[in-house]
Amino acid sequence: MFKIKYIGVILIFIAGLFLSSCEDVIQLDLTEAATRIVVDASLNAADGECHVHVTRTLGFYASDSSDQVAGATVELIHESGSKIPLVEEGPGRYRVTGIQVVPGERMKLAVTLPTDEKYLAETVIPGPVFLDSLNLSRGIGDPRPGGTPVFLLRPEWQDPAGVDNYYRFKIVKNGELQSGFTIISDRQVDGTLQEQPLFRYFFELGDTVHLEFQSIDSVSYSYFNQINDMARPSFVAATPYNPIGNFDNGALGYFGVYFSEVRELIVSLGR
Repeated sequence: MFKIKYIGVILIFIAGLFLSSCEDVIQLDLTEAATRIVVDASLNAADGECHVHVTRTLGFYASDSSDQVAGATVELIHESGSKIPLVEEGPGRYRVTGIQVVPGERMKLAVTLPTDEKYLAETVIPGPVFLDSLNLSRGIGDPRPGGTPVFLLRPEWQDPAGVDNYYRFKIVKNGELQSGFTIISDRQVDGTLQEQPLFRYFFELGDTVHLEFQSIDSVSYSYFNQINDMARPSFVAATPYNPIGNFDNGALGYFGVYFSEVRELIVSLGR
């Protein structure tokens, strides 16, 4: 797992993700950056559940990365104009269930803070795509030749032709969510049968694997792709920045919609 810490316009990866921690703390002579609102929102179109987390970034040297924003008014807005309010279930965390959407529909998320600050995001509902199969293959370039065999997941699905499709894989191994964003676009393979070995993850005999296959919108793909780019060791930016989402008025974060399918297997030689 990893967390993203938003500070002004600087993105910092923490929790021992790609940089090792240091014992010495180096404090730069920096002016405190202005605080920013962060809205992380997603709607699972398969089960109709929407989760929204609203926070405000703190200063550069604050012990915590963000402050929960309670008391906001959060609404989903259908293309028809009908509004569905979300319920606050804890400080800064809002939820609603039973949402029904149609692929191709434009959906908005509106957030109004107690201070009357308003933020709006919009996306287009993607179409659902389902796996045909989920298989295993022996890991190419086994990191431990002669040792315990390792395996790769090999999902297979038919990509719908004539439309832009984007996919994300979430992997849980033996109850632990694996880090990183594995995302795929069909721009070069539109309408073809896809078989994509997931080279990021290795599994051993007896491992329990939980795979969530998501058909995501273009907003989510762009957002996760930026995070992946920033995480690469070769990434260099003239000015550090946060991933760009789809909220207006300077808010960080994103609002995305996806369809989800879950498969589970136990790694064995028989698969």
